[in-house]
Amino acid sequence: MKEEKLVAHIDIKLKKRQILRRYLDLPKFVDFLRTGELYLEQASHFDDHLEGTLPEKIRQSICELPDFLDSHGDPSIWEQKNKNRTCLSCWTLGSKDNMALWKIYGGTTKSVAITTTVNRLISVAPSWGKFGRVNVKKVRYINHAGHLPNGVYGLDESVFGLKHVAYSFEKEVRIVVTRQIGEVPGPIRVPVNLDQFLLKIVVAPEAGNWFFDLVVDVARRYNVLAPVHRSELPFLLNKAKVLHK
Repeated sequence: MKEEKLVAHIDIKLKKRQILRRYLDLPKFVDFLRTGELYLEQASHFDDHLEGTLPEKIRQSICELPDFLDSHGDPSIWEQKNKNRTCLSCWTLGSKDNMALWKIYGGTTKSVAITTTVNRLISVAPSWGKFGRVNVKKVRYINHAGHLPNGVYGLDESVFGLKHVAYSFEKEVRIVVTRQIGEVPGPIRVPVNLDQFLLKIVVAPEAGNWFFDLVVDVARRYNVLAPVHRSELPFLLNKAKVLHK
């Protein structure tokens, strides 16, 4: 029997050369290098309660389908099942510093950002197909109670391409792995060839020299070839401090 080729479905709105950045605190960064694995959190564990939910107008349309309700019950039941079987890794589109994300994910003094490109992601993502369906989605930011977004959205992985407009500052791109219903829920780890995947490592803008040297040393210990850089923000931050003295 011919072996089925594993495929990752990449959002057509993404271009291969675009930069992707993920902000991490130091323990998560070390774990990534130590294991050579990306950690994908189960969607039902996210703090955003709108995560993986349908826009209200689509929900209302489904609730008007008696056959669906008889078979599956209220859409919220299916949404919860969908969240339990879906795992996500969240990235930011673009190479520029996002101060809000520095503060949220690890702080501006003791965190790093790992960077890759859409093309590098494409090269490694198909191997994750053994865990489930793999999609890389550029998030669309919507008002869940407002007008319907363009596109087709249902009770499947498509809803993980939507987030409330309040989160638009994240400029998010997500790796979405959807397992079969009935599999034991929980986060998953997917393997990554670090040399093939990593473009560079960026150190937090307000990190001291000791922390920068620590990140360089950790990268060396795990034989990471990707260069370690300082954030582009320190020069501007230091200049602002001088002006306000």
